[in-house]
Amino acid sequence: MAICEYEGIKYETFGTGTTILFIHGLFLDRVSTREFFEKNSSIKQFKRIYIDLPGMGDSIPNAIASSDAIFNKITRLIDHIIEDNPFIVYGHSYGGYLAQAIAHQYQNQVRAVLVTCPVVIANSEKRVVAAHKNKVIEKLTVTSNSDFIEDFKQMNVIIDQDSWLSYQKLFLSGIKKADIEFLKKLQRNGYTLSFEDQLTHFGPDTQVTFLLGRFDHVVGYKQQVELISKNEKGDIVVVDDAGHNLMIDQPDIVNFYFDRLIQKVIK
Repeated sequence: MAICEYEGIKYETFGTGTTILFIHGLFLDRVSTREFFEKNSSIKQFKRIYIDLPGMGDSIPNAIASSDAIFNKITRLIDHIIEDNPFIVYGHSYGGYLAQAIAHQYQNQVRAVLVTCPVVIANSEKRVVAAHKNKVIEKLTVTSNSDFIEDFKQMNVIIDQDSWLSYQKLFLSGIKKADIEFLKKLQRNGYTLSFEDQLTHFGPDTQVTFLLGRFDHVVGYKQQVELISKNEKGDIVVVDDAGHNLMIDQPDIVNFYFDRLIQKVIK
C-alpha cells in the first residue's frame, strides 16, 4: 500500500495488475470505497487506486468549484498514473457521474464501468426520484456518533445494527473532513458537466453495470434505466430494499455484480 499525491489529489494504491480506479460520492472520501472493496478477495489480482476528490478527504479544493475542473484534474491523474493502459472504473453517486465521464473520455482504455446510484442529471430539479422508506430490522444501540443517527435513517433503507456500524465505518470519515463551503459552491454553480448529455456514450467493448436503489430519493432510478437501456453490454439492476446508500443496504448484491463484471473483463 502506498499513499500518494498528484496535483493536490491524495490517493492510495494497492497491488499490481490491471488498474481499478475507485471514485467516492459527494461529501465522502476514499475510506468509503477502500473499506468496502478491500474486503473482496477477487480484486487482489488488480491494482487498486482509491482517490480523494478535490475538497474531500485529504485532497485540497480546486481553485474553481466546478465538475469540469474536477474532471480535468482526474484526467490528468489518470494520464499520469495509468497512462495509456486499460483500466476499470467504479463510482458511487457523484463518483458515478464522474466514472461515466471517464468511460466516455477513455473509450479505448476503459474495459468496464460499475456505478452504484449514479448521478445522471446534475440539476436536482430535473431528477425523477423515488420516495424514501425505512425497513426496521431491529432497534439500534447507539453508543457513539449519535449526532449522525438521523442522517443514517434518512439515507438508509435497512435499519439494523450492522448497517449503522457500516455507515459509521464507511461514511463518517468523509463527512467529517469534507470542505462544506467548497462543496456547496460546487452544487450551486458548477455541478453539471458541460458534456452531461454524452455521459452514456461508452466504447463499444466497454462492459457496463448500473446498480440502482428502488427507494433512492437522491438520484432515483428511472432516468438511469432509460439512459442505459440501449447499451447492449449493460447490466441494469434495480435493487429492492435499497436506497442511495446501496452498498450499506445491500452489500452482498454490490459484491456479486462487481465480481461478475470483473470476471467478464478477465475472460
